[in-house]
Amino acid sequence: MISDTTPEAQRVYEAAIRAVTPAERVSMCMEIIAVTDGLLRAGIRLRFPEAGAEESEYQLLRAKYGKELARQVYGRSA
Repeated sequence: MISDTTPEAQRVYEAAIRAVTPAERVSMCMEIIAVTDGLLRAGIRLRFPEAGAEESEYQLLRAKYGKELARQVYGRSA
């Protein structure tokens, strides 16, 4: 695998990761999920500016989980 990270930088990174508690890791993951969800919602608002709340939620579900699940949940073709 090609890497632009020096071995020393990799060691520092790995040491920092090991120093984080499980609770802190979960917190960081939850923050990443919240940011990602916000970006996804912003993208949907840009692509579907006229969409109401239900259509926006449909598009969010479709983007996150796929056309088939969105079709099943909303009872329409995706």
